[in-house]
Amino acid sequence: MQEIDRERFGAFVAGLRREKGLTQRELARRIYVSDKAVSKWERGAGLPDISMLIPLAEALGASVTELLEGRRLAPDESVDPQRAEELVQKALALSGRSGGRGGPDRKKWGVRYGLCLLPALGEAAWLVYRMAQDSAHWSVYYPALLLTALAAGFGIYFCLFAKTDLPWYHDVDRIGLYYDGLVHINVPGVRFTNRNWPHILRWLRAWSLLTMTLSGAVCLGTKWLFGPGALATWLPMASLAGLLAAIYVPGRRYDG
Repeated sequence: MQEIDRERFGAFVAGLRREKGLTQRELARRIYVSDKAVSKWERGAGLPDISMLIPLAEALGASVTELLEGRRLAPDESVDPQRAEELVQKALALSGRSGGRGGPDRKKWGVRYGLCLLPALGEAAWLVYRMAQDSAHWSVYYPALLLTALAAGFGIYFCLFAKTDLPWYHDVDRIGLYYDGLVHINVPGVRFTNRNWPHILRWLRAWSLLTMTLSGAVCLGTKWLFGPGALATWLPMASLAGLLAAIYVPGRRYDG
């Protein structure tokens, strides 16, 4: 399937915007998205949703065909059937890329996840071993093991498969729910837009990696220092408050 050249598309949009004498913020306001979304398009770091093609073309004084081609068409230039089919395929690919997975930093975060997974697996194996050897205190080890597995699962999603661009209507309606298949995020007081989502995603990635790496160590270290009491059981679970903070703090701070 044909795909849009991101850099060419971004350079074309940036050129048309400057011809119109618009700033990124002014263009964003005309089509009801964030200026950060426009910046990402122009840098080639993302592509707009297919539903944004017509309003974007109208705001820039171009045609949808020219946007997909990334160039101005001559007044007498026609599009042959084969080229028209390629343009349709580009539009379909653009629709599929809406809310692209992982983003340009996907490889970097994938490497980080892999490096953190090794000690997490070691800690998980040791927790299972301690549960078998010290069955009287299995309830101390089990929460840390569960949290490690939970963070590892979140890490796979947030580092590799999470959407990096939200649909345009998030910027218009300021929706308080992030929905992607089985993943639902809803924190009171937080509205998910393309302005704050990149920051939330970065915090969630960091939380996942730190939690999957340290939960077992915190549990075992606390038990060694203070004994198999409530502190050893519940201290690792305190990182769940960190999960909420990873959404709430950047969600409110960058909600502009």
